[in-house]
Amino acid sequence: MTTALIVIDVQQALFDPQPRPADADAVLARINQLTSQARSAGVPVLWVQHERAGSALAHGSAGWALADALHTEASDGRLRKTTPDSFLRTGLADWLAARGVRQLVVCGYASEFCVDTTVRSAAAKGFAVTLVADAHTSHDKPHASGAQIRAHENASLPAISSFDGQISALASAAISFAGLRDAAAQPAPGLLAQLYPNRPSEASLVKESPRLLPGYRALLEASPFVVLASVGPDGLDASPRGDPAPALVVQDERTLLLPDRRGNNRLDSLRNVVADGRVALLCLIPGRNETLRINGHATLSSDAALCQRLAMDGKAPASVLVIHIEVVYFQCARALLRSGLWRPETWPDAASLPSAGRLLAQASAGQFDGAAYDAALPQRQRDSLY
Repeated sequence: MTTALIVIDVQQALFDPQPRPADADAVLARINQLTSQARSAGVPVLWVQHERAGSALAHGSAGWALADALHTEASDGRLRKTTPDSFLRTGLADWLAARGVRQLVVCGYASEFCVDTTVRSAAAKGFAVTLVADAHTSHDKPHASGAQIRAHENASLPAISSFDGQISALASAAISFAGLRDAAAQPAPGLLAQLYPNRPSEASLVKESPRLLPGYRALLEASPFVVLASVGPDGLDASPRGDPAPALVVQDERTLLLPDRRGNNRLDSLRNVVADGRVALLCLIPGRNETLRINGHATLSSDAALCQRLAMDGKAPASVLVIHIEVVYFQCARALLRSGLWRPETWPDAASLPSAGRLLAQASAGQFDGAAYDAALPQRQRDSLY
């Protein structure tokens, strides 16, 4: 067994009195779902309970007990602690070692205290940690709401790269205990130096720039297609964006504009940007094997003059992402050369692939009429392109 589910401090005194933690009922429901899935996969469940003498969390008191809404089993483990670190002066390390656990799935309370401290402590000890992005919470504070605190932890903890153990954040719906158990067999980041002993080439480092060099601007302005990657409380997203070149509009050598054209209104990328702001972009230039990579921060603007300036076919976008460049560089050609992306002789027969309607019919278990969807799609796309 290589994975364990750790539930931290979901106790009656912390979840029952008003005001309650942010998203309390939904978090409790997700924890119950996670513990059920873990048991079904043979993954041990450990309930951690904080205690402090003379308080509502005194050991054995009604407030110290686990929250009433939780579903527990006699086979679940229990751990008492007195500090924010579930490893400090407890038997947690021994409990995990006895079960061969090297990967932890962590959820519970409070996001910025016991959850944060335990995750950092686990990663420092070499454990791979998956923070369940929507199954930890905190109370609102004067400086930030509980939801904002959770979003901050989901963004900041996975950004730590100096621990031997890797930290990731996944929404509860994306947690697969079988998949995590398989992933735990992969080498820890501390082994990367052994797997890749050669240092990066000088060319791969010197090409980085904090601004658009003239050559990089030329590549960007020739690119009609961009993949936008973002991160938020519910995880990661990568979204295709396109316009007649340039898909990204240059405001200045440190600032780019990306109009949000008509789409399906899922708003995955925009929700992420509002919550976090970190973005990465990959620009493709037809026929060119080098690509352009950009990392930075984005803000969402609905300024009417800006949107109107970026109108296409007389239709202004509802909003514009204003992207502040932190680093830009070109990616060498190997990936596109290996894939043969621009070589028509390597392309699959389009007729052999499922249509959009067929994919939708399969995904909806027949609720959508795939043939009717395909028949109407070309005209609908022409009418709603901008």
